[in-house]
Amino acid sequence: MDAGLAGLIGALGGGLIGAAGASVAAWIAFRGARYQVDRQNAAAHEQWLRQIRRDLYIQFAAACRACYEQMRVAVNDSGEVDDAGVRRWIEAQQAVTEGYRAMELEAPDPLVRLAELLRSLSDPPWSVMEAARMGGTLSQQHNVDVEQQLIRYNELVKRFVVECRESLQGEQPPNSFRPIML
Repeated sequence: MDAGLAGLIGALGGGLIGAAGASVAAWIAFRGARYQVDRQNAAAHEQWLRQIRRDLYIQFAAACRACYEQMRVAVNDSGEVDDAGVRRWIEAQQAVTEGYRAMELEAPDPLVRLAELLRSLSDPPWSVMEAARMGGTLSQQHNVDVEQQLIRYNELVKRFVVECRESLQGEQPPNSFRPIML
């Protein structure tokens, strides 16, 4: 083989190796840029989801607190039931139910279960509804039951707020939550 042909083959081989190296480098750069864009999109989506959930949690907690206030007003310490107060309690309970329906769609399962418990505890008991209808007073036991409902409800609202805060401020993304023990 003469020197010219050997030089030509060497140049051709070097060119192929250089082109392959440039292709690999371009592919690596593309994958790196794609990874960065994917991470930015995921972070933006997580922030958007966190904001949606934050607004939802605020709305539900506000509805629960308003319902709690109506629960306190509807029945006084001596068990006298205010008919207008019970009607406001029912309206507030309906707002809690509407908030719960939104929670079912957007919130993680542990918070949905806690919200369901709050929704069910926001219902006026049958004894309160009857006393409001009859314009009467609750028996001592029914009055104690309503007081216990108020205490439990208030504790659960506080717990709900804490759990929401932890879910929004945690280092984990909003799709991964630890279970809440009820």
